[in-house]
Amino acid sequence: MNTPVPREIELRLLGDMCRALVRRGVCVQMRDAIPGLTITRPGGTATDVIAYVVVNRRTGGFSWWRVDNFHALRDVDGAADRITAFLAEPPVPAHERSRS
Repeated sequence: MNTPVPREIELRLLGDMCRALVRRGVCVQMRDAIPGLTITRPGGTATDVIAYVVVNRRTGGFSWWRVDNFHALRDVDGAADRITAFLAEPPVPAHERSRS
């Protein structure tokens, strides 16, 4: 069984991830209400969020957009690379998303 990630470590890891994504040119902001990151397209606003990144405190990993996007906390740069690749994928049209 995994040990839950303490809140202060969760926030530090999110800060590290935020900086790693900014270095890759991603438009990212820390969220206030729930610890996590919001990602928008360049020039986007809070209503144009295309992805969320959170720390799963129970399993000890970064998770983004869907629960199946998961990467270990000990590899911030590897997770940032995967998130950046995910963002580069063409968006799935809304009518196709409901089929999964």
